Amino acid sequence: MIRCACIALVLAGALWSGSATAAVVLVYHHVSDQTPPSTSVTPARFAAHLDYLDENDFEVWPVERLLAAAIDGAERLPERVVAITFDDAYASVHRTAWPMLRERGWPFAVFANTDAIDAGHAPYMDWEALRELHNDGANIGNHSASHAHLIARQPGESARAWRERVRADLDQARQRISEEIGLEPEIFAYPYGEDSSALARLVGEDHEFALVQRSGAVGAHTDPLTVPRFPMASGFDSMERFRLAVHSRALPVTSAEASPPGDGVRDPVQSLRLILAEGDYRAGQIACFSSAGARLETRLAEGPPHRLDIAVDGQGSVGRNKINCTAPAADGSGDFFWYSFQWVQEAVLD
Repeated sequence: MIRCACIALVLAGALWSGSATAAVVLVYHHVSDQTPPSTSVTPARFAAHLDYLDENDFEVWPVERLLAAAIDGAERLPERVVAITFDDAYASVHRTAWPMLRERGWPFAVFANTDAIDAGHAPYMDWEALRELHNDGANIGNHSASHAHLIARQPGESARAWRERVRADLDQARQRISEEIGLEPEIFAYPYGEDSSALARLVGEDHEFALVQRSGAVGAHTDPLTVPRFPMASGFDSMERFRLAVHSRALPVTSAEASPPGDGVRDPVQSLRLILAEGDYRAGQIACFSSAGARLETRLAEGPPHRLDIAVDGQGSVGRNKINCTAPAADGSGDFFWYSFQWVQEAVLD
């Protein structure tokens, strides 16, 4: 298993990353004004995002370097640093986003679901385009072969059969990327951003890190197999939200326990308990919100560690649901510490 718990590295990460105000991973899909808005940013908006990073002295690092520094303590993080990622390997990344990034000399990663590429489906890149990106320094990561809802069992499928099916899917994608690019991917991005403890165990057998699609920054307490990324798409890509995202910090959650317990596709959540380490945030001002934007009732038992109990009371709906918790930074900067919890309720939805 590639990803293991290493106490020395975790402690080193806590020491190094304490100097950073933000370590953020962004995720895009299409960069086009001709594709579905729910998975797209326009070229003009993408250019504005890049301009903001440039004008505000952000460093743009390869995602693997940022994660090794923020989580494992491999090196000291700069004050402002982001990584840029793209899921699904859409052609607009090669056609539109890459020239903008290449002009600035900025790295990025593309996560490829290989069955669609092998089938030559539009609007995906082909392997020649992905090799061109790789040869220019882009990281080509694993996004599964099928891009299926991997957390869900098929009707009548046993837990063992599910593991065998999912492992074969992950292995197929790794093999195809290795054959076409020349390197086995070390980072995985969950299809639809859907993760579970059982799926993470399979992913961790061959990948160093795994990325989800929910808001939050990366820090020493981040689970390396559940790394948050701020999704950017029309309606959620305004400059105001972008500024909030790239200046966010990682709320130091060391444990998240939903009640009733569940994993994968599960029953409604009634409550969530977070355990938080000390940090430069105002614990007494933590606020938590449902996917629909409703503020949730919370109860804080101050520590350290702090214990935060969140009343969800079944407010979720069928499909993906999130709880976002934020706390203002204690230094008066106006930045926010951020944590997001996700579950998939009753059934998967595209």
